[in-house]
Amino acid sequence: MKQLKGLIKKEWMLMRFWLVILFILNTLGIVGIPLLLKTWIGDIPIFKTAVILAGIWLVFSHLIAILLFIVSLQLDMKRPDIWLHTESSIYKLIGTKLAFATVLTSFSLLWIELLLVMLQAVNSDPEFMTFDQLLEMKVYVFVGIFFSILLNLIIVLFFWVIYHLIRPYVKGFSIIITVFLFIVSSILWSMNSTVELFEKFPRFGSIRIPIPDFIQKFRKYENYEDLTFLVEPTIYVSEIVFITAFAIILFWVSALWFDKKVRI
Repeated sequence: MKQLKGLIKKEWMLMRFWLVILFILNTLGIVGIPLLLKTWIGDIPIFKTAVILAGIWLVFSHLIAILLFIVSLQLDMKRPDIWLHTESSIYKLIGTKLAFATVLTSFSLLWIELLLVMLQAVNSDPEFMTFDQLLEMKVYVFVGIFFSILLNLIIVLFFWVIYHLIRPYVKGFSIIITVFLFIVSSILWSMNSTVELFEKFPRFGSIRIPIPDFIQKFRKYENYEDLTFLVEPTIYVSEIVFITAFAIILFWVSALWFDKKVRI
């Protein structure tokens, strides 16, 4: 526990500046831009504009988490002694960074939600979205993005380790090769054959997640019929187990390879 507290304190000292920057950017983006548009143009619904901007920000939340994670890793790469002369295992060192990047991004998303709640209280628009609907939507979005960010960071860690493993041999081409491998892996994963293989795995423990009632109104618009978020989603315990096992194995392999790299 003492080791963990020390690692958390170290990460906080490294990343607290970026957390402040994130909160400032969130505030300017979610509150500042709608107010400026309202001042310049006039007939602009502040709350509706803020919700749209929050949606755009959520799309980029994965990139923000990745940047925070990479920055933390790269800062410590400048000091190899941090990896070598420590009582903490490589899994704790990297795991703390991964968890911290996820938590910082989550705090950023929670701050966005709080800003939207405050805007809803000041500039309510019940016809567009009520307060209860806002909270319901944010719970759905936050839970989904949290686990998605965690999985993405583990994948990024894997390719970051590959980059550092091949860098001594190919020098400047290491970035190009790593990006190429990432793109090829993404294409292979998204191919129909891979999807069909995944779907052939035995499924059990179906969990149906109902769509929030206020989203149902979009079904009457023809252009929205094919959007996946309007299809009542069903997830399976078997899929959760598979993805969790995949993430754990990928994290273990990445940390193991990196440990061997820093000790060479």
